[in-house]
Amino acid sequence: MIRSSSKHLTLLALLCLSGSLLFAPSPAFSQQAAEESPQTGEPASPDAGTQAETPQAEAADETEPAADAADAADGIDAGQDELDEAAILRFDAKSARELEAVERLLQTAIKKGLSGENASFAKKMLGSVLLQKSQQLIAAMGQTAGNRNRAIQLRDEALRTLEDALKNDPELVEAHLLVARLNMLPGGDKDAITAATSSAIDLLADNPVERSAAYLLRALTWGPGNEDKRLADLDAAIKDDPKNREALQARAAVRLQNQDVAGAIEDMERVLAEDPTNLQVAQTVVQKLADLDRVDDALELLSKALEAKPSEGLYRMRAILYRMQLKEEEALADLNKALAMQPQDPISLLQRAEISVARKNLQAAKDDLRAAERIAPGVAAAEQAIFVRCLIAIEEGRMADAINEMKTLIDRDPTNDGRKLQLANLYLQDERPRQAIEVLSSILDRDPTNVSVLRSRADAYLSVGDHDKAIEDYERAIKVAGDDSTNYDLSGILNNLAWVLATSPQDSVRDGARSVELGERAVELTDGKEPHILSTLAAGYAEMGNFEKAIEWSSKAVEVGKAQEHEQLQQLEEELQQYRAGKPWREKQETEENAVPILSPEDLIDT
Repeated sequence: MIRSSSKHLTLLALLCLSGSLLFAPSPAFSQQAAEESPQTGEPASPDAGTQAETPQAEAADETEPAADAADAADGIDAGQDELDEAAILRFDAKSARELEAVERLLQTAIKKGLSGENASFAKKMLGSVLLQKSQQLIAAMGQTAGNRNRAIQLRDEALRTLEDALKNDPELVEAHLLVARLNMLPGGDKDAITAATSSAIDLLADNPVERSAAYLLRALTWGPGNEDKRLADLDAAIKDDPKNREALQARAAVRLQNQDVAGAIEDMERVLAEDPTNLQVAQTVVQKLADLDRVDDALELLSKALEAKPSEGLYRMRAILYRMQLKEEEALADLNKALAMQPQDPISLLQRAEISVARKNLQAAKDDLRAAERIAPGVAAAEQAIFVRCLIAIEEGRMADAINEMKTLIDRDPTNDGRKLQLANLYLQDERPRQAIEVLSSILDRDPTNVSVLRSRADAYLSVGDHDKAIEDYERAIKVAGDDSTNYDLSGILNNLAWVLATSPQDSVRDGARSVELGERAVELTDGKEPHILSTLAAGYAEMGNFEKAIEWSSKAVEVGKAQEHEQLQQLEEELQQYRAGKPWREKQETEENAVPILSPEDLIDT
């Protein structure tokens, strides 16, 4: 049989070459690949009966090596017949078996010998076939139904197939990207990801949009210590495709991590301009800004997003930020807008219920709470719903119910010291200072420098008449707080300590000079506008025997108290009369512990 010269490709082969892109798989895994992959998720066995078992294939296997060598020496392509047949089958090859047939024909053709354009054409076609085969293996991974071992086997086989594809055609961009994506799965090789994405980036010089995606993929693989490389890749991705939202989002996260808040906001504004309702993106950056105490920046970002396209989720998110700034009116307005757009939103209803409790509108709070639980029955067990019930119970004076609700929240998160502090305050309100001291001590065991907790325990010790321990906690709190009156109620701590030092019935506890020192500092911090603090300074002077100064400051306390209609005005006037009589003030408040047991909901009998 006379073989065609390598200089004369058959018409069919030329058509295949000119239409080689036709055979290249689409960038995404096609549904067809998933449908045509084997039902069991296993690739077809090369030994199965296939279309490749044709007389031509058998003849190719029986070709004598000596004849092949002679043909090659004469400049004749010994594998031309197999190449021609592979080109014919490639037109309609879709299933795993058909691709196997084309693959074997091409491998036989290359083994027998091809030269020039025929050799290049065969390798490119083989690379395309192997790429499509790998896609079918990947599609089969999605059909493993939780069989992790099988999924790993398919992943490894797909990687080997892609490696073979790239050996035949190193310019298969999609093969490089698939190698990278498969190695991003657990157990993958990060170095292989970097190498594959780098190759793809080089090959995509004329396609900036696709190269942007490759830059993003490589950026996501850089580990700790390579933040500069990650940022450089993200910059390159955004330069290639300014609308690459994923790259903008990723760069915003990096910028926030680097404390570049302005840059992060700029990126997120661009993301939200393209997709104003992307709540996940907005929530991520808003939370980060809130963590950095940049609530104003977060509000500005949300306001721009809402201007572009109003969304109930964004309104709800902005309401939460307003509440962080204690702007309840603005928060309520946003929650009303959110509920106008989505009346069946239980989260917005619970948020509004909390605000209603703070505004003493208990009926509105109860209505919103019941509506939220009716819309989504499971929300009754949500932490926010439990907290709302706790707040309502406090306002209605049902302290046992409030304490039980708070205990439920603490049981869910025993490490939440904020909730424990709230529980201790509930115990104090319910005249159970010893139980409060127990809770507060458990917090201080882990965090001995917590100023708020030290102050609360000191107040509780005062309630049980243990002045020595109260003074010790107040002094520790003052030492830790230093001059920081911004984050702590420093004037309140100074005032309470000054008061006990001036008025305790225990001689060993009182220290008039120290009381005046602390009282003057508290008056300075409050600009002399707090009657009870003015009263404390007067008590300190009275303890020192300076009743002229005591009367001066006590008179000011009464004067300011009358102007403010202060609730303790009667005691302020009694103190002034005492000082005019030349007597110091003595006070020992000792709360009688509430002995009524607090029954849990399980202990209550439904009558």
